[in-house]
Amino acid sequence: MQPEKQRRIGIMVTSLMGAGTEKTILTLAEALVREGALVDLYVLRDHRDYTPQAGVNCIWLKTSSNREARIRLKQSISEKGKDYYDLFVISNAKYYPVVPVTNKVCSVHITPTAWITDGPRWKFWSRARKIRNLRKKFAARPVIALSGGIRNDLVNNLKVLPENVRQIVNPFDLKAIRTAAESDGNLPEGRYIVSIASLNVRKRHADTIRALGCMQNTEVSLVLVGRGEDENNLRALVNEMGLQERVIFWGWDGNPYRLLKNAALSVLASEAEGSPRALIESLLVGTPAVATDCPSGPSEILIDELAPFLVPVGDVSALATAMDRALCEYPKIPAWIEKRFDSAEVAKYYLALSEEGVSKR
Repeated sequence: MQPEKQRRIGIMVTSLMGAGTEKTILTLAEALVREGALVDLYVLRDHRDYTPQAGVNCIWLKTSSNREARIRLKQSISEKGKDYYDLFVISNAKYYPVVPVTNKVCSVHITPTAWITDGPRWKFWSRARKIRNLRKKFAARPVIALSGGIRNDLVNNLKVLPENVRQIVNPFDLKAIRTAAESDGNLPEGRYIVSIASLNVRKRHADTIRALGCMQNTEVSLVLVGRGEDENNLRALVNEMGLQERVIFWGWDGNPYRLLKNAALSVLASEAEGSPRALIESLLVGTPAVATDCPSGPSEILIDELAPFLVPVGDVSALATAMDRALCEYPKIPAWIEKRFDSAEVAKYYLALSEEGVSKR
């Protein structure tokens, strides 16, 4: 009997900055290594908030522009040959055409049309043009959707063929998360709510701050973990509402899990997501969570007994009510969440894709 061939898998990510897509890709790479694969992780930009575990072969291309990234990525992979990798995962669709690999897929981490920014009203054609461009980007390409909402957007709005879309959820290293959650480190004083997300307008931290001001519970504080261009506006809102003593701008933290574990509640008020890591991580460490019903992801997680803690986007009153309720009573977090998002199980789906690629040669 022939020994099973060790699979070679290539993965491309723009950088290892501290954001959701980058964490997802790195977790996937590490899980595939633990499952016995040889993994090359091509990183386009030299931004390193995350440190890969041993076994992941990081190829730092250190590019400074999209044009340079396309050229260097293509050259680096071409040297190995188109069938060197059994599977190549591309986390940004615009680089798909330049990856010279036979079996390759786009990994889609956001709900594409939900992230379209409309132009001025007089540019009435702006949204339609952007949708046409997205359709071209994903046309006739095999893609991996990280949630049902992403899959539906690709199929229904961008007209991607259903047979070209595989739905594979975000991977989470359960052991690493729980170990990190129990580690020592600075914590806020007293009982607190935590929101872990970049400080940009789409995350709607302003709604969370306003909801805090509307809550019946006036003893709990709000800790915002992240950084971004909207921080000054958020600080101004906090001052305007007189909440300086109750809102803490924590900044970037390399280990947000201990903050999640020790929080009374986590909140996600986004207007658009893909498959929200912070929401899932909260539940994995046993912390109650409230989220908005944005496209997409939260409505696939906060279901059944957790459904009352899913509120409409932008409804500050409903958000405040759900936050108050969650602090008083919250259902037992269902066991299926852990089973569904375990990185070891998720890695097996990618290994199956690599087997399909080998069989087609």
